[in-house]
Amino acid sequence: MFINKTYLQLSVTEDEKKYLKEKAKELGYKSVSAFVIDSAKSQFKIEIDMKVYRELTKEINYIGKNVNSLIRRINTDGFYSDNDIDFLRTNQKMIISLMNKEYDRLLNLKQKYTSENLSIKEKENLIKALQQNEIDVPLKVVLEEVFEQIKDDLLYIGEAIENSPKQEKEVADYVWEYLYGSTLFELDKNKLIEFANKIFIFTQKLKMKLFKLDNVFDDDDWFSLKDILDEYEIY
Repeated sequence: MFINKTYLQLSVTEDEKKYLKEKAKELGYKSVSAFVIDSAKSQFKIEIDMKVYRELTKEINYIGKNVNSLIRRINTDGFYSDNDIDFLRTNQKMIISLMNKEYDRLLNLKQKYTSENLSIKEKENLIKALQQNEIDVPLKVVLEEVFEQIKDDLLYIGEAIENSPKQEKEVADYVWEYLYGSTLFELDKNKLIEFANKIFIFTQKLKMKLFKLDNVFDDDDWFSLKDILDEYEIY
């Protein structure tokens, strides 16, 4: 079937032109045009609800006004009491608590949001577009369920470590880095499924143990987990 084509002129610098050509070649595209078109099709926009931050600003401003009123009164009277110090400490804790709550919310988004959250139709279109340009379909698209199982299990493990009174923050960070790093995407199909099975079994055993032992993720749990992670780590 004959397709009527037209031209689109883009103004770019020499460095930008070189970058586009190298990027298209690196990703396996036959031409810069195919790369630019697919990039446009896969582009998405994140809408940020600023209401959360407006409410946060109002709460902190309200606390700040109370603190400022106390400071002005102390400057006027020339003295302060233990109650005034307690008031300042309480309000300081309130501000820190609000900031920590927002930080935790953003961290949760970082851990759980991914641009790969596509609908079935979007995945079909993505696979079709890649095949049309003779590009290998990413393993993650083909093995979406396997990746989802691994992600859910590692999220549970990471949260269990963070909630355990017997583990350091660095241990949880190691799990998060493993989950959001490149290792899983570099494993071949068989190794990925093998890894998923081992992590699934470990997670089920951990759930039973934590239920009985008040959420204590101890060093033995960590050593067992690290043996699995190290076995599939790409160096």
